[in-house]
Amino acid sequence: MGGHMSKKSAEPSTAINLQFLAELTSYEAACKADADLQSFDRSVHTRTSHAINALAMGVEVRSLSFDSLKQVTECLLEMNQEVVKVILECKQDIWKTPELFELVEEYFENSLQTLDFCAALEKCLKRVKDSQLLVTVALQQFEDEDQETEEKTGETRYL
Repeated sequence: MGGHMSKKSAEPSTAINLQFLAELTSYEAACKADADLQSFDRSVHTRTSHAINALAMGVEVRSLSFDSLKQVTECLLEMNQEVVKVILECKQDIWKTPELFELVEEYFENSLQTLDFCAALEKCLKRVKDSQLLVTVALQQFEDEDQETEEKTGETRYL
């Protein structure tokens, strides 16, 4: 008896892709028609590219530096400030349009999750900093003890 495999229909995925394509096309047309939206779009693209490049540099060495995390956090903060400014400028339209209102709600939910992530990251980084300080103090003590032992006995305790 052979195994039975079923293929999922690609229709829902295709329908979603078509919806995204239509929305993207509509957005591109809106950018061409509205100078403010075009400026906002350029700003988002620039900041996003900057954040991605900062993260990509960390991936090359398989480690994220504090500088790259700081750059990404600053980019997020700048983008959030820009988005909030747009939301405040368009608040009347947002209240009148359920789809826009849902989008803004989702944006704020994502912002809260990002804030939670940043708070957890800050907590972890503080623990790392504290641990590094403890290790540095312990190493200094070992060096001091080793130096004292060497002065008294002429022998080195630690290499």
